Amino acid sequence: MLIQPRRALLKIWQSILSCSLIEQSWGNPGRDGGNSISDAEQLVCLLYPALKIPVLDFSVPDATEPDVLKALSPLGDFAIAPKALAGIVKDYLAAYSDEGRPVFPPGSRVRPLDPAAEPSPGQEELETVEAYSMSVTFSLSALAFIKSFAKQVRGEELTAELRTTEAALDRRLTHAIRGLLDSFAVDVFRKDSPKGATLLRTLSQRHQSEDVLVDRLRSELQPIRAGLRGLSLQASVGPLLADEELLFQCGWSWGPVRSGDDDRLRVAEPVPALYFTVTAMDGIVDFFSRQTLLLGLLSDEQQALAHALRLRWELTQSYWTALARFGGAHWPLADPPWRPTYNEGEDSDYATLQVASVVVHNLMHRHGADDVTPVDDLTPLAEVLEELAARGGITRRPLADARTVELHDPGELVPLPGSERCGPALGLRVSDYAPMLLKRMLQLAGLTPDLRQRDRLLSVADDLVDHLWHRRLARGPAAGLWDAPEAVYAHRVAASTAPSWDVTERVVEVLVVAATAVNTPLARSTLLAEIVEEILRDAEQLYAQEVMRRPVGHSANNPLDGVESALRRARDIASARPGVAVALAIEALRELDYLALARDRAVRGD
Repeated sequence: MLIQPRRALLKIWQSILSCSLIEQSWGNPGRDGGNSISDAEQLVCLLYPALKIPVLDFSVPDATEPDVLKALSPLGDFAIAPKALAGIVKDYLAAYSDEGRPVFPPGSRVRPLDPAAEPSPGQEELETVEAYSMSVTFSLSALAFIKSFAKQVRGEELTAELRTTEAALDRRLTHAIRGLLDSFAVDVFRKDSPKGATLLRTLSQRHQSEDVLVDRLRSELQPIRAGLRGLSLQASVGPLLADEELLFQCGWSWGPVRSGDDDRLRVAEPVPALYFTVTAMDGIVDFFSRQTLLLGLLSDEQQALAHALRLRWELTQSYWTALARFGGAHWPLADPPWRPTYNEGEDSDYATLQVASVVVHNLMHRHGADDVTPVDDLTPLAEVLEELAARGGITRRPLADARTVELHDPGELVPLPGSERCGPALGLRVSDYAPMLLKRMLQLAGLTPDLRQRDRLLSVADDLVDHLWHRRLARGPAAGLWDAPEAVYAHRVAASTAPSWDVTERVVEVLVVAATAVNTPLARSTLLAEIVEEILRDAEQLYAQEVMRRPVGHSANNPLDGVESALRRARDIASARPGVAVALAIEALRELDYLALARDRAVRGD
């Protein structure tokens, strides 16, 4: 792997502080300007790695590593830096609250689909799933930092300030969870509708009758339909779900879905969108991460709300995984591009990546539950990710007349249906194809027990790392951050030297995944386990024969004592660290062979 997570993250921190601190005043120099999402992403780049990677934690001044202190030195020394960052978090919370109520203005992250139009004042207040999900990650990371730092503080004034900040973070987190719950959507439609036709065309991999296809789909989705009917959904959805002649889809819309009430912030159509579904799911997994549970970051109310979100998360990942794998032997996902039903007529490799991301979520969930992931479940997905790297113009030269480069620059345009209720129709431009693909590659590589498959995934991941590292900004105060796609795609027009916080934050997520993988035991390899067993069996047999040849009696320098210790250690760790066990067994074999050779020479009188 080309990634060195610790070094890369510290360099990113230095670049962030270099461009964000102007005369010791914190600001957002990003190309999207200041808004609740970009400002949170900017801070998450600092806070999230410190939460997930213990050696990068800076909340305990006396225990902070020297290289971490050096990276944070623009904020001050070991005692001042955490206090300064706590103040920046406090200022963020104050900027995005209205009389104590958290607000989530998207700013220029959402824009009219018509370049000549201007968003209405009401649209500037719309709340989005992207804002909620990023607020979950930000709030949990900041809460962990503030709670830990508060334990090191002695002054009453600073202690009171940190408690106020903690309370504000708690309110923001609760609002974000409720927002995600309000944005969950179930869409029910007829099989002969445009949505139904698109779905069936996507799933049909062979020449089979539509009736057979629909019957099998209904059967596979029956448990998910039953689970959805047990949730608190819109009044009109329940009766429709009960009609098993109708098809359905579930996931997250772009924001709180419209209801019968006249709520100016609830205008999103109740139609799931893949981008926002994956965005929501990436935030929700933070609720049941090891750090969140161990640090007790959630209140009782938040735990109840997070449980409701987890039910929706599990049903959603089961739904999309069922579609991706429908038919068994040949997955529909393996025949890109995926056809999203909400945007009929456009085939999208980005949509394929989003569905693959949900399947990765499903596999990681199953792996965490039983610690076993069959290779047959991983191989098709690994092949899809490799194909997406090629189709994305990363491991294969992009075609000049294709949409390949547009996946990265300017990115995929995601419409926000329903936004036209309060102004011009809006859309969201996303360009995180490469970092998202790399993240899924690394996550899947951590699950596979097949060493050859893992090596193939990591080989493609190296190409993705090289691609992304070439896209760093090369000049200006934000040099070292992202995104400069023109550095890879030479025919593109040079972009601003200002950083893109969304792409930079996605790269930080990748580095956190890579760092976590370093400290995570590899998935058990059946082949390596068999090799360890065979070598140990041979070594133990030779050791027993050598013991039989030697007279019984104590010897202070008995060379077999070391051999016995090595074999015992190898047997003890064979399951957890098979590679080390092989090395120990081979060393024992080398010593046994030396003893046999010495004995033969003595017999021959050499």
